[in-house]
Amino acid sequence: MLNKSIKVTKKVIIINQKTDTISDNTNLINREPLKNGVEIQKINQKNSNQIQMNNELDQQKYDSRQLQEMIDIYLKNNQKIKEIKSIVDSLKNRTNKLEQQMRQQEGRCKVKRVRRTSTQIEKKYKCYSKNCEKSYGSMISLNLHMRIKHKRQRNVQEQQK
Repeated sequence: MLNKSIKVTKKVIIINQKTDTISDNTNLINREPLKNGVEIQKINQKNSNQIQMNNELDQQKYDSRQLQEMIDIYLKNNQKIKEIKSIVDSLKNRTNKLEQQMRQQEGRCKVKRVRRTSTQIEKKYKCYSKNCEKSYGSMISLNLHMRIKHKRQRNVQEQQK
C-alpha cells in the first residue's frame, strides 16, 4: 500500500427541532489511509463522542433558554411583590389614619362624667344599728351596708315601717 495522505471533506448538516435552526459544518480532514478495523472502531467511537457532545450542547442551549425564562419569571415576580408591598403599605397607612380619626371622634363624643365626692352627697339615710354612726346618700347603699357589716337580710324600708 501507498502511504499517501488523503483529503476528506466532511459536511454535517445539523437540524435542531427544539429551536427550529439549521446549521451546516464543513471540515477538512487530513488522514492517512485506513489500515485495519481497529482504526474504524476508533473513528466510530470519535463520531459517537462528537454526536454525544453535540447533544449535550443542544441540551445546554435548551437549559440556558429555560434558565433565561426562569430568570424573567423571577424578575417579574419580584416586581409584582414590590407592587403588592407598596399597596399593602399604603393600605396600612390609610387604616392608621382612619384609626386616628376614629379615636379623635370618640374623644370628642365622650364627655367625661364628673362624679360627686362624699362631702357633696347629702346623707339622709342613717344606719339604725346600735353603736353605728354611718349615714348614706341612697337607700341601696344603706341596704348594702346592713348586709355586709351587720349581716342582716331585711331591707331598711321594712324595718322603718
